[in-house]
Amino acid sequence: MRTVEPVADSQGVLPGRDEGSRQSSAAPETTAPGWASPRTAWFTLSMIGTVTILGQMDRAIFYLLVNSIKRDLQFTDTQMSLLMGVAYSGAYFLFGLPIARLTDVATRKYILPCALAAWSFGTALCAVSANFWQLYIARSIVGGGESVKGPCSVSMISDLFPRDQLPRAYAAYNFSIRFGEALALIIGGLLIGYFATLGTVQIPLIGPMRDWHMVFLIFGIPGLVFALIFLATVKEPARHGRKIKGSVPLKEVFAFLFRSKAGAVLIPILLASAVNNIEMVGIGSWRPTFYERTYGWGPADFAPIMGVANLILAPIALIAGAMLSERLARLGHADANMRIVLWANIGAIPLGIVSPLMPTFEMALTVSLMSTFLTIASAPSLLAAMQVVTPNELRGQVNALYLFTLSVLGQGLGPTVVALMTDFVFQSEADLRYAMVTIAALAGPVSLALVWIAVKPYGEAYKAATAAD
Repeated sequence: MRTVEPVADSQGVLPGRDEGSRQSSAAPETTAPGWASPRTAWFTLSMIGTVTILGQMDRAIFYLLVNSIKRDLQFTDTQMSLLMGVAYSGAYFLFGLPIARLTDVATRKYILPCALAAWSFGTALCAVSANFWQLYIARSIVGGGESVKGPCSVSMISDLFPRDQLPRAYAAYNFSIRFGEALALIIGGLLIGYFATLGTVQIPLIGPMRDWHMVFLIFGIPGLVFALIFLATVKEPARHGRKIKGSVPLKEVFAFLFRSKAGAVLIPILLASAVNNIEMVGIGSWRPTFYERTYGWGPADFAPIMGVANLILAPIALIAGAMLSERLARLGHADANMRIVLWANIGAIPLGIVSPLMPTFEMALTVSLMSTFLTIASAPSLLAAMQVVTPNELRGQVNALYLFTLSVLGQGLGPTVVALMTDFVFQSEADLRYAMVTIAALAGPVSLALVWIAVKPYGEAYKAATAAD
C-alpha cells in the first residue's frame, strides 16, 4: 500500500485525520493550474457522456431480452434474476473499489476507455453464449467493466467544473444516463421486432443466431470503436483541492465516513441509495416482463414508446432540478441540494406503489413516468451534494462506495428479491405486479427517512465548505 504524504499547508489535514498526522517535512504537490476552459470542459463532459450512454445501453438491453432468453434457454425467473443481478453485481463488487482507488491517483483518461472496451466485449460475448454459465461469465465482464464508469466519470467532472457549476454539469451527465437507457429501449425494441420476423439468422464464422443474439452483438460493437476515439481526443483534467499525495488508505476512507461531519451526510445517502435502488432496479428490471405478462405488450410494442417518453422527460426534469437547486442556493438555502432530493422522494413513493396496480398499460406507463421524472430531477443534486462534502483525494473511492450501494446491493438484490417473491410468495408469474408493489411499499419509506436525516447536516457541511473557500 502506498504511503500517504500529507501536505503541510494552512488548509489543515484531511477530514477524518487528527492534527497529529501532519508532517512538516512532507513536500507539497505542484499547484494545480486553473480550471479548464468552458470549451474543453464541455467537450470532455460530452465524451464522458457518450461513454456513459454506451454503458447504459449495454446494461439496459438485457432487461428487454428476458423473455427471449427464457424462451430459448428454458430459464426460470430466479435464474434470470441471477443473470440480471448477481452475475453483474458480483464482478462490480470485486473490481469497483480497487479500480476506483486508481482513479484518485492515476490517469483517468486511460482508465475509462479501457473499461468501456471491457464491458462492450462482455456484451458482444453474450451474443455467442449458449447456456447459463456462459451468460453468467459474459454478464460478469459487463459488470466488472461498468464498475469503473461511475467513479471515474464523476471524479473527472468534479475537476472540470467549479462547485457552483456542478449541478448543471451533473445534470448533463445524468442526461447521458437517461439518454442511454432511452436509446436501449428505442433501438432495442425496434431490433427485437425486426429480428423476430427473421427467425434464425445464419452468421458466417459464428453460426445460427436468434433475435437476442443479434441484439447483443449490435450493442456491443460500438463501444470497442469509441474507446479508441476517447483515447485519441480527451485530455486528463487537472486535479483541484488536493492536500495529499498518493492514494488514501481504505482505513482513512472509513475514518472520514465515520468520524468526520461529512459522514453524517454520506452515510445516510449511501444507505438510502442502497434501499432505493433495491426498489428501483428490482422493479425496473422486471418492468418489461411485467408489461408483457400483465398487459400483453411485448418489447417491440412498448420499448420505443418508453424510450421516446424518456428522451422528452429527462432533459426537462434534469434542467428543472438543477435550476431549482441553484436558485434555492442563491436564496441562501445551504441545504438546497438535499432538499431537492427529499422533495423528489416524497412525490415518487406513492407513484411507485400504485403504478403496477393500474388497470391498463397506458395508465401504468403514465404513473411510472411521473415517478421517473421526480427521480431524474433529483439526481444532479444528489451527486453535487456528495462532491461538496468529499475531498478530492477521496472522491473516486467514495463515489465507488456510492455506486457499490447502487450496483452491488441494488442490482444484486433487487431483481432476485422480486423474482423470489414472485416464485415463492405469490407463486405465480401472473402475480409479478404484487411482488413489485410489495417492494415499493417497503423500501420507499425507509429511503425517505434516511434522506431526511441527511438534510440538516448537509446544510451545515455546505456552509463550512463555503466558509473555508
